[in-house]
Amino acid sequence: MAQARQNHAMDDQGLDVGEHIVLEDLEDSPLPLGEIGWPEAPSRQRVAEVCGAGLVSLVARGFIEVRRFESWPEPWERGRPVRGDELLAESRRVERWTSNASHAHLVAHITEAGRRYL
Repeated sequence: MAQARQNHAMDDQGLDVGEHIVLEDLEDSPLPLGEIGWPEAPSRQRVAEVCGAGLVSLVARGFIEVRRFESWPEPWERGRPVRGDELLAESRRVERWTSNASHAHLVAHITEAGRRYL
């Protein structure tokens, strides 16, 4: 299984490993990035590498949204959308993928378009 998670191949739905992990975890979204990943991950660095790219791709495809919150939980509408270069930079930061975020929280939420891939 760990070897499969390192593979960048697409699954039969056209999703790569990182996209699949992120979407699967968002079934009961919204969810802070620190709660996304897989149990046997060797480190949160590896989660950031695999899931960060998947996160950016899913936002670009309109399958999820990412918003920034000063505290969590909060109503979804209160978050500020995170996109483009900001999302790319934030998705690479390992601390965003840990559950002990001390300041702003990045939270992902699946869209209707993304739900069909669950």
